[in-house]
Amino acid sequence: MMQDVLLKTGMEHMIQKKVAYEDTTVSFGRSGIETLFSTPAMVSMMIEACVDLVGNNVPDGTVTVARQLQLTHEKPTLQGMTVTVKASIDRLEGNMIYFDLICYDEVGPIAKGRMERHIVNKDALIKRAHGRAEALEDMNR
Repeated sequence: MMQDVLLKTGMEHMIQKKVAYEDTTVSFGRSGIETLFSTPAMVSMMIEACVDLVGNNVPDGTVTVARQLQLTHEKPTLQGMTVTVKASIDRLEGNMIYFDLICYDEVGPIAKGRMERHIVNKDALIKRAHGRAEALEDMNR
């Protein structure tokens, strides 16, 4: 376990929102079912719940990045309904955080998933990204 990580197994965080037009499938290029809550909007909420749960509970100069997401979107939800995502820490291993995720609306569960996030050095991450951008520039010369 990394030093100064203040996270513990079992910690939870919930976020909630009313499904707006921007959260529907039409906003993600899918017509014909535009009144339905989209999977990409759900993924965004799941990421937000995990990031909020981590908060400032990692060492200064570090951030968490998603490495893996597994998701099963099981039930449809209409625009105007309220969606809640609950993220809970399943386990911590070194610099890895494993989250269990559940998403539900007023009627009941609509999705479940798991996310793996890694605690990384923010400056090193940005440096690697710039290095990749430079490599692309070199390829285009």
